[in-house]
Amino acid sequence: MNFTLKEYFYKLYNRSLVMMLLPIAEFLAIYYLILSDILSKIVEDELIDQILLIAVPIIVLVILTIVHLEVQKRCKKIADEPSLGRRLDLYQPIAKRKINSVVWVSFLLAIGFFLTSDELFSIYFAVIIIWYAWHWPSPRRVSNDLQLKGDERKMVMTKGDAFKV
Repeated sequence: MNFTLKEYFYKLYNRSLVMMLLPIAEFLAIYYLILSDILSKIVEDELIDQILLIAVPIIVLVILTIVHLEVQKRCKKIADEPSLGRRLDLYQPIAKRKINSVVWVSFLLAIGFFLTSDELFSIYFAVIIIWYAWHWPSPRRVSNDLQLKGDERKMVMTKGDAFKV
């Protein structure tokens, strides 16, 4: 790790925010275009509409579950590393993977909203945003994911300020 813990979390937060703003902007643009009647409903068949309302959230749930299980598995491997800096270096691609998966499923929900114009996709999207906020890569989340204890946990939780003289 070639930078301080503050810089590490600063970079992680910035990447997370920028990546999450993309699907939010897309969803808001689609929402505006549908409400202003610039875009009309693409899928006219009620059966296909219902299938999309059920299938898209199930696909999203499966994708997020797979990513969550993969992240847990990789974090357990990383937890065995002796150096905190090495663990944090190895954690960064995992955090990026989590961020990217949420971004992609958000795009999937926005596409579902675009096709059906059903406001249930707005609720699904809000649930994904809440899920993302719950799994935000904060110092506490990183400490829990990497199973840090003692001084290492204290160091990460305070972003290195606990041991400054």
